[in-house]
Amino acid sequence: MKQIKLNPILTDQEVKKLEGTFFTKDLIKHHITEDTKVFNEKGDILAVYKKNAVPTDILNNCRLAFRKAATQSNNRGLASGLITEKYKVGDKIGGRTIGKIQGTRFVPINIKDNKLSNTSYALTVNSGLMGFSDRYPRIPYCRSTMYNQRNLQGYKRCLPYIKCVNDFFKEYAPARYKKQKRMADETSQDFVIKDTAFSTVTVNKNFRTAGHYDNGDLKEGFGNLGVISTGKYEGAITVIPKYGIGLDLKDGDLAIFDVHELHGNTEIIRKGYYERISVVCYYREKMIYCGNADYELKRAKTNTKKIALPEELEKAKIIRERILNETESNNL
Repeated sequence: MKQIKLNPILTDQEVKKLEGTFFTKDLIKHHITEDTKVFNEKGDILAVYKKNAVPTDILNNCRLAFRKAATQSNNRGLASGLITEKYKVGDKIGGRTIGKIQGTRFVPINIKDNKLSNTSYALTVNSGLMGFSDRYPRIPYCRSTMYNQRNLQGYKRCLPYIKCVNDFFKEYAPARYKKQKRMADETSQDFVIKDTAFSTVTVNKNFRTAGHYDNGDLKEGFGNLGVISTGKYEGAITVIPKYGIGLDLKDGDLAIFDVHELHGNTEIIRKGYYERISVVCYYREKMIYCGNADYELKRAKTNTKKIALPEELEKAKIIRERILNETESNNL
């Protein structure tokens, strides 16, 4: 496997200006299309790319199940892009006329009175979740994703692929993997993907992401990206602009990288029929708060508003510190 060490080519201020924008090929100085391990200026792993990492039989067995998981969503924030990247006030989105733009959301004009609506909207993309979701203010209890609840057999068909991604992560970034796997092991096993370092999988279909960070993922872990594709297209290169990296994933390829660096895709150029499904496996760091399934069901029924009780916060803090100390000392 080829190895390269890179220094940043953009300052943090320059990177910040790219948040929510759509990347072009001009940002790519290192177009990666062969098995490569990339290190940053400190010598830490930044990314690993491997072609044909997933066996064909596993790919073919899970294509349809992953396709069904990529449902319409308007909850992708920066990843869906700033509204001004594609539209202006007065344009129409889904039959709604834009009256005001607020970053990644827009406020339409009411047809009846020609005034601004009280509701804002984001751009709709094909992006869904598999596995498990953590607590957040509107739904303050841990739970299976809607896909798991409605398509349990489909989820099971995807497990060999997810396990393949897990093994890739373990082999090529063992230190990061160990931290993430220990966190997953300390989490209620009702809310982790069995025998992996993951709690959750994001599935995107034909979705060109704008510059974004994967907020909520374990900071000490890695995001794990795979592509399942058919047909003819070009582009959709995953770019990390700070280092000028372009990871060119095709059907069966895998990559692991630091998703807390700004990243996004170049344009998808259609050459005929195509379908590009990207699969991102990760661990949500707030999953450590989860009790077992019975406890989380009680939280749902009692309509608890707090994300975590004081004792849960303290327990999570102790577990996290212990794991990080253990893994750091083992790496000395």
